[in-house]
Amino acid sequence: MSKIVHARVLALGEFFFRRRSWTPIPFLLLLVFCRFRESSNVAAWPPGLALIGLGEGLRLWSVAVIGKESRTRGSGATRLVTQGPYAYVRNPLYLGNLLLTLGATCISKLLWMLPIVFALYLIQYVPIILWEEHNLTARLGPPYAAYCQRVPRWVPRWPQRASGAARLPYQWRAAFWSERSTLGTVALLLAFMIVKTNPAHLQQYF
Repeated sequence: MSKIVHARVLALGEFFFRRRSWTPIPFLLLLVFCRFRESSNVAAWPPGLALIGLGEGLRLWSVAVIGKESRTRGSGATRLVTQGPYAYVRNPLYLGNLLLTLGATCISKLLWMLPIVFALYLIQYVPIILWEEHNLTARLGPPYAAYCQRVPRWVPRWPQRASGAARLPYQWRAAFWSERSTLGTVALLLAFMIVKTNPAHLQQYF
């Protein structure tokens, strides 16, 4: 990758990072209102809810480890965290986002959009992750480089060896508080999906 292309990718990563809370909204609205080529005979709720549960559980676990830094709009973490989900994969929050979106897509019964989910995920999160890794390498130095060598970026893997870093206490109460907007969005999305799946239920109110 040339220096010019690398610089542009990093700039794109910073752009998406600072807007990552808003970029999913158009896609989620599409899932709610689009009825094109719905797979009406598919039992979509059980796998969809399972994926959403896994995704939000992974996010809560991750936030309980890193705390309020998960909501920052700055240039990334100020310390190296290697415990919890970060012992298995370097970007568990983003993996959780993928699972949430896949689950919502399943529930919408727009299964033809699943490849689009993966494409949009790569378009947004590849630049974000490269930008974060660039910043963390500059800020944390060799310990972070060693961490990247032993922990995969995308696909979780069982830790090769235990980290020698001090174990931090989990902050579950803070994690649920930090995730309140995500949990609220998931609840609202599921409510809309129920209405979309069973529009006849609204007739009693009109």
